[in-house]
Amino acid sequence: MPRFVKGYVDDTGKARHYTRIPGVKPVPLPGLPWSTEFMDALDKALASRKTPGKVEIGASRTVQGTINAAVVLYYKSGQWQSLAPGTQPGRKSSLERFRKEHGEKRLRLLGQAHVQAYINTLEPGPQRNMLQALKHFFDYCVTVHLIPTNPAANVTRVKRKGGSYFAWGEEHYAKYCARHPVGTKARLALALYVNLAVRKSDVVRIGPRNVVDGVLTDFVPQKTSRTTGMTITVPLFEETKAIIAATPLTGTETYLVTAQGKAFTANGFGNKMREWCDQAELPECSSHGLRKLCLTRLADYEGPDGRTLDVRDLQAISGHKDVRELMLYIEKADRKRRARRAIAQLEEAQKANANLSSSAGRLDNPAKK
Repeated sequence: MPRFVKGYVDDTGKARHYTRIPGVKPVPLPGLPWSTEFMDALDKALASRKTPGKVEIGASRTVQGTINAAVVLYYKSGQWQSLAPGTQPGRKSSLERFRKEHGEKRLRLLGQAHVQAYINTLEPGPQRNMLQALKHFFDYCVTVHLIPTNPAANVTRVKRKGGSYFAWGEEHYAKYCARHPVGTKARLALALYVNLAVRKSDVVRIGPRNVVDGVLTDFVPQKTSRTTGMTITVPLFEETKAIIAATPLTGTETYLVTAQGKAFTANGFGNKMREWCDQAELPECSSHGLRKLCLTRLADYEGPDGRTLDVRDLQAISGHKDVRELMLYIEKADRKRRARRAIAQLEEAQKANANLSSSAGRLDNPAKK
């Protein structure tokens, strides 16, 4: 039963439904619950409970019961406010694209097939972002009883091959270092990335206040600050400490600061990193790819005794809650190690067979002795 509705069966066996809205006179509702005429009448009754003279943001451009109207409410909801400030712009961009194309349509008539068809029209990269935005939006709509179920819950997308970001290789790292020597902000940024495997939204927040005795201590990544609150504690390389000390201009709150001595915003730093990569003639590289480089190095590590790092080791540094992405790094590194060992063993066996064949030939032909 939709929210704010009460029903009963009268003496003749007919089902009757009325609104039950605080401060509003009950109104009979025609048809069956969730039918078009039923919900239109309920929407009209709900609209009448608004305070006289109060104007909702965007009300002049929306019609009750449409996707547009639901989006207006969503932007003022606690669910929207719970998203991290760095997450909101991207989600809003995706949602506004969907709203522009389908905002005038009735929300409750939207089904999984419609959402799936829409997602299929997008490229693999935008599919992921759009689906994340729609799932969260429709979850809100279910919570406030605008729709009974989330039509995006079981919608699938095409997974982009190779990941969403270009992963730096050691050759890219070396080329960047050659262009940006120790003492530059560009090199300091590189050191923090490959040491701590942080995101863009975090590298601009790390500073002396977060480092205790050479260890980044109990740092809360922005992405999880409003959800799990998971912290990371990661020691700094001696090289990273030396690079920090050798950089003439660092901040008291954050290591990375602008020319005016102020902390970077995440987007502002992203633009700066783009500039530094272009200067090093690395147009394909981005800041997020450095997080991938750090995780790749960790997964590829193999000690003298053959010991390797497992997924929990990577998780302790990266702060991932879901280890499925980290397992991709582990599995890739494991395949490379197994391939090396297999070829080495095969080569050793071939040499042994060759030596046995040579020895057998000398025994069969004494003249060759």
